[in-house]
Amino acid sequence: MSDPTDPFSDHSIDDLKRAAHEARELADMKSEFLGMVSHEIRTPLQTIYGMLELIASEEAPESIQDMAETAKRSASDLLSILDDVLDILKMDARKLELDRFEVPVRLLVRGILEALSINSENTKVQLLDEIPDDIPAVVIGDPRRLRQILMNLCSNAVKFTQQGTIKVRVTRHLQVLSQPDEGLGLRFEVSDTGIGISSEVQKRLFQPFVQAGHATTRKQRGTGLGLSICKKLVELMGGRIGVISEEGAGSTFWFEVPTKEVGTGLNTVNLPDLEGVSVLSVDDHPQGSKEIVTSLRSMGAKVESCPTYEEGLELAKKIPFDVAVVDQSLPDGLGIHLLQELFAVRPFMGLVMYTVRDDPGLSESVKMIGATYITKPASRIGLGKAVAKAALVRNRSARPAREAGHERILIAEDNESVRDILQRQCEKLQIKAVFVSSGQEALDMLERKEFGLLITDLHMPDMDGYKVVKTIREKETVTGVRLPVIVLTADVQMSGREAYLEHGFDESLVKPVTLGQLRQLLIRWGVLRETKTDGVMGVRPSQEAKYHSSEIPPALDKACVVAQMGAFDEGAIEMLRSFVKLTDPLVTKLATEESRKDYAELAETAHSLKGAARSACCSQLGTLAAQIEMAALDERPCANLVVDAVREFTRAKNEIDELSSPAAPAVSSR
Repeated sequence: MSDPTDPFSDHSIDDLKRAAHEARELADMKSEFLGMVSHEIRTPLQTIYGMLELIASEEAPESIQDMAETAKRSASDLLSILDDVLDILKMDARKLELDRFEVPVRLLVRGILEALSINSENTKVQLLDEIPDDIPAVVIGDPRRLRQILMNLCSNAVKFTQQGTIKVRVTRHLQVLSQPDEGLGLRFEVSDTGIGISSEVQKRLFQPFVQAGHATTRKQRGTGLGLSICKKLVELMGGRIGVISEEGAGSTFWFEVPTKEVGTGLNTVNLPDLEGVSVLSVDDHPQGSKEIVTSLRSMGAKVESCPTYEEGLELAKKIPFDVAVVDQSLPDGLGIHLLQELFAVRPFMGLVMYTVRDDPGLSESVKMIGATYITKPASRIGLGKAVAKAALVRNRSARPAREAGHERILIAEDNESVRDILQRQCEKLQIKAVFVSSGQEALDMLERKEFGLLITDLHMPDMDGYKVVKTIREKETVTGVRLPVIVLTADVQMSGREAYLEHGFDESLVKPVTLGQLRQLLIRWGVLRETKTDGVMGVRPSQEAKYHSSEIPPALDKACVVAQMGAFDEGAIEMLRSFVKLTDPLVTKLATEESRKDYAELAETAHSLKGAARSACCSQLGTLAAQIEMAALDERPCANLVVDAVREFTRAKNEIDELSSPAAPAVSSR
């Protein structure tokens, strides 16, 4: 007979097994419930986001456009929250797998700080990094997840620091973990001079849905999931995370992870094959541009690189590139506008936005035109995969069209609101679409008519999408004619194309579907002809900040200010005033450092000036600063460039002073 007081008795072991089984069942139920909730929320978002997109593409009054854009941002925020919930879900269900790629440590940290400096409105906080020379240039890890952790910690620091500094420090000196037997351990610290955190809150800070008090929850947007996700990710990496803080004395969030150094010339991954793929790279940052070109050429791609919006557009008009990789911050315009123009000029070109900005709103705008959005710095394989995926646009558009009915598509979707928005999108694209509300109806319709493409939801009455595609593929073994079948799903956990290929689908389309995504998909599969694409997305290149070569553009790009600030109002003018005040010392330092031939300091100052000028939409000043930075890195004299930069800053200052004058007329945001 077992002893009930013995913790290792048979009775106790049975209880433990039963408890473990119940815990697994509960975890599975939670996983299933959250997956269902995600699906049910994303389905109505298809209608909401699609309708807002259609409104934005119309010639509506400015007030309507503003309301539509505000609502789209809110829909984008909701999608971000869903992504956070799904991250937690996948980690709890142990379904999240980490990648092991090359991580450029300095590019990772400095890219995050650059992105935060672009988005931050607080000019009283300095963003700094401290990475000693003994830290390897490249280590092995998951670059996307490491960036997610650091971005979350740094973003929190920005929220709660009104003035002072935020510093990201990377060291080899572990304080919690032991150095791994093979490789090395790294400690990342994000320190701020902010409000600090009480010891009581620190104890529960890494739990889900916890923020630093209810007042903070109301003031700062978010779900309180960020730190919980960071903790789970760090632990998946085999590391530890924590915080050192005192109320009123700032905070230091830290994490330690084991990793390995990548030796020079060591190829650690199977890189995508880009042999024969032609790529246009538009990026004015010297080091960033060099990384893109070197990485893509190492995979076999043919790469043409240029630093400006204008040069990129002209090259694309002359050469039919397979893919364009574009940065958002260009000296003479915004990358999103260039993508829109490329979209109109070369409908079959694959598009990739590659930027330091981790911006959900920008990401959704990029997705609207069917482009891929990735954040710097991506691993070589991450960038390569994005280019390889985008290259499919051209490769597939060359496929032979079906002999009959190739311009007519069949859409099977049981949700009425989703059918409505898809129908409106098809009408705007001038595509003949037939709609059915069940899997069996789809099969019946295919028996009666020829279609060039089937888009089918997964979850439908009487027959789901899996059964539909299985039935179609079985019949095709007799006919020998393959119908492209695209799965329409709200389940982002299964949105990977490879997961659906195993079931017989050709591609996946994740709700909410934007007009641009649908358009690019139809082009890829030869259903939409180029002649039907003109003007569909409402792209108006003539409205962008373009100047004839014979004209001297204004020092201040007002269209850029409107795009970044939403309007050219008193808030925008106040931002420009701050820019002048804070940038004046940098311009003075340029001349001093150039005269002393202190090239290291000159490069740093020019880099700071470049970022500030572009954030303030002073494009020409930003270009000159970039040229000075390049010259300083090469240790070349650049006195003439410095003189031009001083002159350009004076021109910008005068234009801004005129805007700031009480006598200046009201500035329209149009």
